[in-house]
Amino acid sequence: MAYNILYENASTEEAALTFLQRNNVVRSVAPFCEQCQRQMTLVRTGRGDDRCFRCPAHKGEKVFLCKGTFFENSHLTYKNIVELIFAWSFKESAVHTVHLTGLSENTVIQWFCYLRDVCSHHLVENPAQIGGIRHHVEIDESLMSKRKNNVGRVVQQRWVFGGIDRVSGRGFLEFVPDMTAATLENVIRRHIAPGSIINTDGFASYNNIVNIPVIPRYQHIVVIHEENFVDPVTGACTNRIENYWKNAKRRFKAMSGTNEAMLSSHLDEFMWREEYGKTPLDAFNKIIDHMQQWYPAP
Repeated sequence: MAYNILYENASTEEAALTFLQRNNVVRSVAPFCEQCQRQMTLVRTGRGDDRCFRCPAHKGEKVFLCKGTFFENSHLTYKNIVELIFAWSFKESAVHTVHLTGLSENTVIQWFCYLRDVCSHHLVENPAQIGGIRHHVEIDESLMSKRKNNVGRVVQQRWVFGGIDRVSGRGFLEFVPDMTAATLENVIRRHIAPGSIINTDGFASYNNIVNIPVIPRYQHIVVIHEENFVDPVTGACTNRIENYWKNAKRRFKAMSGTNEAMLSSHLDEFMWREEYGKTPLDAFNKIIDHMQQWYPAP
């Protein structure tokens, strides 16, 4: 079923080009020649199935279909573009994607990184804010990089702070430089809507949550894990956020050996998929949508 997407949209260069133009990822409207203002026409370039717009009167005036788009200077075929988006969306391995596309492993890995950049850009432009009046939001912190039992190679410890809305199921995760109250309160204000009921454990950096200057003020409920997993009086717990951690850490564990400089982009991909790409088909459609929002074809 999944590969029907490729059959329908990338069986040939022509089909792939039509698909990309329909989604405004590459140029579909012919520009006008800068010299004579005549509208250019679509022609083959002589390099396989590549196309460009060329002025009928000034043959040297050419505009390639990927110019000004996310894929400018990529040297990918249109078929390769669709195949890469498909493979990333469906979480295919780099090795499998090499067999699918015929591209080198380095090229596949690089383009998977570029697609994560789309995720990161969209999250920056559309920061998640969860919670709201009468919404319970669970927050917690965790180490994403640590040595097991303090043995093994030394890795940088990276604290991640996150939260999840019990009502909507939406969440956020963010690398933080430290676990001080000032740092966490800034993240809380950025990601959690005023008036939310925030559930935490007994970590001291959460003690001032009710005094964070937002209107309406946050409410704060604490569950002491040494005593109960669920507070018997208030019903407070952090079970949802801990499950959110498990999913995130499963993703990170699968990336064992990943360059630590790339961890932030992988965290962005995880959050992006949680928000927009719950299914591979959702991821496929949304990454194209967000790509053209960032780089709409002229």
